[in-house]
Amino acid sequence: MEQEKEKLERFISAVEATTNQQVRAIENDAENECANILAEAQKNAEEAKQRKLSDTKKMLSGKYVRMISKAELDMKKQVLLCREELTKTLFDNIRKQIAEYRASEQYADSMCAMIAKEGDMKGAQICIATEDMGLSDKLLAAAGEGASVAADDSVKLGGYLVLRREQGTVTDRTYDCALKEQQSLFASRNLMTAQEGDSK
Repeated sequence: MEQEKEKLERFISAVEATTNQQVRAIENDAENECANILAEAQKNAEEAKQRKLSDTKKMLSGKYVRMISKAELDMKKQVLLCREELTKTLFDNIRKQIAEYRASEQYADSMCAMIAKEGDMKGAQICIATEDMGLSDKLLAAAGEGASVAADDSVKLGGYLVLRREQGTVTDRTYDCALKEQQSLFASRNLMTAQEGDSK
């Protein structure tokens, strides 16, 4: 169990490291794009202001502020869209890597090792993805006497749930849950980063 927990933590750390690198790259690109947009907007507004300064100073002043505000708003929208797109791409890639891992012999071995460390499995039901039902015999051997295996449509990415009806407990060891937690952490970090950028 401890070894599998370490593997999961290493997997989560790897995802976080990749995520953090990509977020930094996105932020750098966004800051450069913002600087370019603002510089262009300021240049255009300044040229317009100089041409009509004598008789339209107040009007151009308001126009200048609106142009800068619009450029900033457009830049923020672009950054958000870019973040959403990169986040989707990142987690799509992670899903592909998980799918590749599920096709390996290591996945079956890892599942068996994790189940063997679950403790008393008598009367427990191991719920796995329909695609993983081919591992049923191995999982039952790892679980010991009295356990059963069933397909569960809620498990899409792999891993397993352990239902202990007598105790009224569910142990979630699915990759679906782990990935969802990582997406939530990633989204909250991105939101904090965006808010910090807005306050500067």
